Parts: sequence; structure tokens; C-alpha cells
Amino acid sequence: MEQQRQQELRQLFHMLEHTAKLAEESALTGAFKNGETRCIAQFNNVLARLSALGAVPQGLFDALHAEASFNEIGIACHQLAAYLNDELDTTHDDFKGWVTSFFGKRFVESVEEKLKDGQIGDLIRKSAPDFLTESTLDDIAETFTVAPGGRLTVDAALGVIDIQGADSDTVAVRILRSAQWKADRRAGEILKNFDVQIKHEPPDVKIEAQFKGTSKQRKKANARLDIHFDIIVPQHYDVDLKTSGDDISVVNLEGDVNARTSGGRLRLENITGPIDGHTSGGNIELNGFKGTTALRTSGGNINVQTGTGDVTVKTSGGNLHCVGVTGAIIGKTTGGNITLTDCKGGADVKTAGGSLNLENDGPVLAKATGGSIRSRMLGQLQGDCVLETTGGSIDVSLRPDIAVAIDAKALGGAVQTEFPVTVEVAGVIKPGQLQGTLNGGGPLLKLRGLGGNITLKQSKESNEAAV
Repeated sequence: MEQQRQQELRQLFHMLEHTAKLAEESALTGAFKNGETRCIAQFNNVLARLSALGAVPQGLFDALHAEASFNEIGIACHQLAAYLNDELDTTHDDFKGWVTSFFGKRFVESVEEKLKDGQIGDLIRKSAPDFLTESTLDDIAETFTVAPGGRLTVDAALGVIDIQGADSDTVAVRILRSAQWKADRRAGEILKNFDVQIKHEPPDVKIEAQFKGTSKQRKKANARLDIHFDIIVPQHYDVDLKTSGDDISVVNLEGDVNARTSGGRLRLENITGPIDGHTSGGNIELNGFKGTTALRTSGGNINVQTGTGDVTVKTSGGNLHCVGVTGAIIGKTTGGNITLTDCKGGADVKTAGGSLNLENDGPVLAKATGGSIRSRMLGQLQGDCVLETTGGSIDVSLRPDIAVAIDAKALGGAVQTEFPVTVEVAGVIKPGQLQGTLNGGGPLLKLRGLGGNITLKQSKESNEAAV
């Protein structure tokens, strides 16, 4: 437990150092305008965690106030880091007890045997805490004056990419580079072969980060290296981002967003402009957008919340969930469920291995193979709706005053309704079928089910609430 505590203290120490550097650079260059709130929250969270760990006495350090400047943030981070450094440098009087708590009981029990076998180097490397086996290179820090409307291009063999839009006319680049020789004693050498080139071609900035080493080194790199691109751009700026195996985050941007990763997560927030995001093995989250959006993943879930614009979402192995979207939605998955919540606009959704749960105002084309369909129409249909499933039931919830033409057929099931449907031919109602009109008729509501029942229900909400 003490080893884990020491490791976490080191991580918090590095976080304070990084926040202090960011605050000092922002105070000098103005590259991170209006970013004080984020830094203040980071410092206060670290202070709270250190207090919980018993690393600092209660009341010795005060939390930063909401209006703290970058200079105040930098000073506070340095003071707390200095105190924490002393905590990390503390040793035990009992050397054996210190070694046991620091390297672990396995180290102490095995050291004599390993000394005899000449394997002490490997033992220390494998038993030491991560922060003692970390090889780092100096951060790359560059700031470029640009004009809004330019483009940032990042093409990286690996590394996490974090993009933050700010009210500024600069692109501030910071690249953190470290390696764990605990996993591979040659990790430091691999790190040095990670070549970073930055070009400023006004109003654009281009970053290319690739390996100069052998193909064998490149294969090991993802597990051995820790690369982080932390970049602040003008709020009105385009970004074209590519990395392998790591996450991409873009926040507060007005411009084109193109993001591709072969094995990480995409996190997009408060984006105005067209979005094209693709990952081969992670989840995608989009929260707050305005513009046309296309998101694809081969092995994860996609969640889209609160935005205006047409949305295309596709996954081969996960679920799709759209909440509060105003615009046409195209969604396809071969291995999960699709859920639309409080969406206004048309939808074309298909699943080959799950269910559909739809809440929108149509028109809708929905098909499910192997699952059920539940649909709640939020208002009067604006076009025809077709719901089809093979292997499940169909439940449709409609407002009492909705005007539609109904064509429902259930093969292997029954059709049930809570509405007074006017049938096309008086007195003729076939088993498993219902064809007629509600409230004089309107757009077509076509329902087809194989292996389950079809049910038409009246919404419990009032007409005003359902609109």
C-alpha cells in the first residue's frame, strides 16, 4: 500500500509541475486565455487528494479562489510541489524496512538468491516503482502566431492528442515524452528515435512525429512510450489529427475537425463545424455540436448528445446512443443496440444484433434483426415511418390526436391497439393484421414483425407535453 501511495504522490507532484509550467507560459504569452478556471480546478483537486492521503496537514495550504490569476496559480503549484518533494524524499530509519516498503517484499526475499545468480539488475528494474524507471526527454514547447481560420495538422505514430480552443491568435504546442525501461531496458533508446518535426507555414502549423528506428522498435513503442501532445489553438481553427493506438480529445473549437486513431477513444466537445471522426478500437463521445457529423468505430460505442445537424454514426461491435439531436440521423450497428432519446428529425437506423429504442418525431426507417423495436413518436409525423423486425416485437407509443394511416402485419404474432382505428373495409379484420386510419389519416405508419407481437399504445403525456 505504501508503494502505491508513493507512486500516486509522484504522479500528483508531476501534475503540479506541469500545471505550474502551463500557468507561467500562459501568463507570459497569453496563449491560454480564459483557461484559469481549468488550472484552478486542477490545483484544488490535487490539494484535496493530497490532504486525503495525509501528505499535507489540514489548513497548511489554502485552495485557490475562483478569480486567481495565472501568476497566483503558478506560485501555489510551486509551493505545494516543494512541500510534497520533501515528503517524497523522506526515508525510514530502518533501512530494511525502507527497502521492503519501497521495492516490495518480493525484492527483499529474493535479493540474496539473485545476487548469487548475477541477476540483481533485472530484479531492481522489475521491482522498482515506475517513477524510478522512467526515462524522459525535455518537453517540446513552441508557440506560433497564426490567423484564425488556419489549420493544425498532427500526424503521429503514437501519442495522446489533446486540443483545446481558446480566445487567442497563437498555437501553443507542448509535447511530453517519457519511456518505461522497467518494461524494456532499451525503452530510452526507442524514445530518442521518436522524431518530432514542427513546421509553421502561416496560418497553418504542421506536426509530424514518426520513428527513425527499426520496425521492431516501432512495434514495441506503444507499450514502452508515453507521448502526449497538449496543444492550444485559436477557437476559430481547423484540425486534422492522426495517431495510432491512443486517444484524441478536441474541446471548444469552431472549424473543421478530422480525427483518426487506430486504437483509442475520441472525445469531442463543443464543436461548431463539420466533424469526421474514426477509430478502429475505441468509443466515441460527442457532446455539444453544430454541423454535419460522421463518426465511425469498429469496436466501440458511440454517444452523441445535444446538437444540431445531420449525424451519421456506424459501429461494428457496439451500441449507438443519440440524445437531444436536431437533425437527420443515420445509424448502423452489427452487434449492438440503437437508442434515440428526444431527437427531432428523420432517422434511418439498422441493427443486426440488437434492439431499437426510438424517441423522435420522424420520418423513420428502422430495421432490426434479432431484436425488438420500441418507438415513441414525439409529435405529429412529418413523413412516413417504417418499422421492421425479424425476431422480436414492435411497441409504438403515439399521441391520442395523431393522424396517421396504419399498415401493420405480424407473422407469428398478434396486432394489438389502444386506438379506435377505422379499418379500410368495414367489418374485415384479419388475424395478425391491422390496416386503417387514426383521426382521419395522414403519413403512413408501416409495421412489419416476424416472430413477435405488434402493439399500438397511447402516450400517457398530455398533448402539450408530447409536442
